[in-house]
Amino acid sequence: MKYFETHAHYNDEKFKDNLDETINECRNVGVDKIINIGFNIESSLKAIELTKQYDGMYAAIGIHPSDVGKCSVQQLEEIYNSFNNGKIVAIGEIGLDYYWVNDNKKEQIELFKEQIELANKLKLPIIVHTRDASLDTYKVLKETPAKYGTLLHCFSPTDDLVRLVLENGYKVAFGGNITYNRAKSFQKYMDMIPVENIVIETDSPYLPPVPLRGTINTSKNLPIILEKLAEYKKMDKEELGKIVYRNSLEFFNINE
Repeated sequence: MKYFETHAHYNDEKFKDNLDETINECRNVGVDKIINIGFNIESSLKAIELTKQYDGMYAAIGIHPSDVGKCSVQQLEEIYNSFNNGKIVAIGEIGLDYYWVNDNKKEQIELFKEQIELANKLKLPIIVHTRDASLDTYKVLKETPAKYGTLLHCFSPTDDLVRLVLENGYKVAFGGNITYNRAKSFQKYMDMIPVENIVIETDSPYLPPVPLRGTINTSKNLPIILEKLAEYKKMDKEELGKIVYRNSLEFFNINE
């Protein structure tokens, strides 16, 4: 079976000494495509560099809400124009995060909107991070829609966000979080979201699935996530795997 990793951070320092070994381990379980995600200027540049080193590696460039004020959307556009090799496939991860800091909501929202506008200009989809900010995320995406696709990363469903997905046909990415005990409440939302809207991710090196909590997460754990997703959706794992793989290709406009 082939796996498509829609969200990983192999540009993270945790992989600086063993990246070749890690990528080989992922290949050995069938992972043949990986989107490396930027979260500021430095990590976006690193994500692009990795596309040159590994087959099947693609990049998303973006400014995470925690980096508000530290870099500009103009810098992102300059990176795209300077380095684009056809493998920059999305703007992300971008969005809102009120978990750590919530006294700069206005600035976060403005940065989010500016990056959506850049994605529209470059004809790219967006990858959205949202934490403790589902209502404002809903409002921004309604007021400033992404024209070329929206993917809600590390999806933790709420009524607002599921409504947004169903109204607009957005994609949602499920990762290791669906294996945690608190994810049992996901079932009603899983029943609502069509498989055509779903992809999978690891958010490597973060959010390792059960039973690997406390370890460094990698894309080789995608089979664990797919198996859990198949339980939720009451589907054959092989069939579901083909669907989410195809969904990923279509969303990022990548040929198989």
